[in-house]
Amino acid sequence: MRNSYIEWVKDNWQKAAILVLIYVLGSLIPLYSRIDFIEFMILLAFPLYLVHEIEEYILPGGFPVFFNKNLLKVNPRDKIVPVDREVIFWINFIYIWLIIPLFSGLGFINIKFFAWIPYFFFFQAFGHLVMGIKGKMIFNPGIRSSFIFHVPYSIIMINLLSNNGAFTNPYVNLYMFIGFMFNLLLPISAKFIIIPRYHRRLKKH
Repeated sequence: MRNSYIEWVKDNWQKAAILVLIYVLGSLIPLYSRIDFIEFMILLAFPLYLVHEIEEYILPGGFPVFFNKNLLKVNPRDKIVPVDREVIFWINFIYIWLIIPLFSGLGFINIKFFAWIPYFFFFQAFGHLVMGIKGKMIFNPGIRSSFIFHVPYSIIMINLLSNNGAFTNPYVNLYMFIGFMFNLLLPISAKFIIIPRYHRRLKKH
């Protein structure tokens, strides 16, 4: 029963993002006039990323198809592909559904816990641009929400954090490095974990 539930979640978590987005925004909007603006913006990080995930994984085309076909040169219709539902689920669960809400909550204790997340958003947007150039598909799944929502959010948030004493230099600081490294971990994981796993699965098939 437990395994069946986990398998269901792996197949349907993207659809749940729509319901979670509606619920979170419905809970968050009434708080706008009751909490400080920076607190509201901290809480906005998670639903903003849900919008990004909806573009990546629910709209036609989809990020897994783009990544497998355009970047890894693998037929996305193959039975075994590098970026499959397991990879997509665990990356998004750890990065987005776990880490962002956790550090957003910690940001209410000390805003420095949250300070790397706007940089993560910013570099993630340009990561999509780099992937689009390399994969010869500039308007790849996720790039629109990244530049329409994430980049402006990052700029506003970095300014707010700087004004509230999280760091003195918004252009060079520890949190920028952490945000960059969180993005860099994704291609590193692809090279040293995802691709080797793909080849192991091919050999077993």
